[in-house]
Amino acid sequence: MTTTTDRPQDPMAAVEHLARMIAGDDEQRFVLVYHAFANQVDGFLNGDGADTYRLARSLLRRGVSPLTRSAVGTEAPSDSIYHDPVYLANMRAVVADRARIIGGVPTSDFPDCVAIGSATAWCCSGTLVSPNVVVTAGHCVDGGCGARVFLGKDVEFPEDGEVIRVKTTLAHPDYRPPRPTGDIAVLVLERPAPITPRPIATPEQLVGAAFVRLAGYGNTDVHSTGGYGRRRVVDVPIASDHPRHGADAATEFVAGAPFLDRDSCNGDSGGPAYVQSGGQWFLAGATSRATASSLRPCGDGGIYTRVASYEKWLWTVPGAVKP
Repeated sequence: MTTTTDRPQDPMAAVEHLARMIAGDDEQRFVLVYHAFANQVDGFLNGDGADTYRLARSLLRRGVSPLTRSAVGTEAPSDSIYHDPVYLANMRAVVADRARIIGGVPTSDFPDCVAIGSATAWCCSGTLVSPNVVVTAGHCVDGGCGARVFLGKDVEFPEDGEVIRVKTTLAHPDYRPPRPTGDIAVLVLERPAPITPRPIATPEQLVGAAFVRLAGYGNTDVHSTGGYGRRRVVDVPIASDHPRHGADAATEFVAGAPFLDRDSCNGDSGGPAYVQSGGQWFLAGATSRATASSLRPCGDGGIYTRVASYEKWLWTVPGAVKP
């Protein structure tokens, strides 16, 4: 008989204990059960992820692959990022570094990440790359989201930030829906923003990186039903540029959730994917869309437009002033 002294004393240990009781010695089933429960418990706790990190690391040390099934119980297709060897290697590197486990944390850092709105609602994210230029997704302005930007941590508290109207919006000419590539746009502001802009990463700075840091104001659940408005950051491992993910390797890259559905989501569109180089963060990508094999709106990996591929073009937009 199990005594009270055998019971786990912290919530995430309890999740592991329960998952092990249900799954027995079946490691793959254990991962599925643990993943499903841990998502819920982690959401309730809203803590710093220390227990999640410890359990994720212990699973990886056992050689268990992170996910072979989505949270809704459907077999993950073989073209999923969760079968991608580059993703799996980078995920191990991310989990091995305690400082990288920051999933979905609200932040006052990265003030160059701004919310973008229509005249009546906030709907996308973007990045300030010069005092009067914001980079975002082409599908944001194509959908009517590009009338104003919000500089601040939370759109629900406008008095703590600043709203600047947009003078010019222009999507790249290669962005021609329904074709998804070329998904980048420029917003020229009516006046300069009082924030230091983010430098754009060179292609070389992204090569060899294990992860990117995403920022945005997007929804916070995998079904994209709510949570928009507060700036958050998360580190996600980079996947390979294999065509099965649905990205154009020349102008896009792929990255995915490290363990607990931490991913870009609706409302993060156009927002930054930063890469670190020499102790500084650079803008490497703009959030575009989910991978081709994604089974949910969010949480199964995303595709990011390589901003460096379009840097020459963005400075030709009328009114855009280089920093």
